[in-house]
Amino acid sequence: MARSDEAEMWYTAVYKAIQQIPPGRVTSYGHIASLLGYPERPRQVGVCLKYLPDTTDQPDARFNSSTVPWQRVINSKGTISPR
Repeated sequence: MARSDEAEMWYTAVYKAIQQIPPGRVTSYGHIASLLGYPERPRQVGVCLKYLPDTTDQPDARFNSSTVPWQRVINSKGTISPR
């Protein structure tokens, strides 16, 4: 299913924000949402990561599991949520 333009902008903003996390550092879904100006949307950040394509799914995808360090984003309990 194709995403709306608004949804595509949100996914892109989330993925770009996560790409800015330096190696050795972590942040939370809530922090990413706050940085993007929507502190009430931490679950939507998680949804973006849930649907982050694997590199084998779409090799030409701009954002995928090898270009977006999803493992640097933790939940409110301090753990990595399952994908």
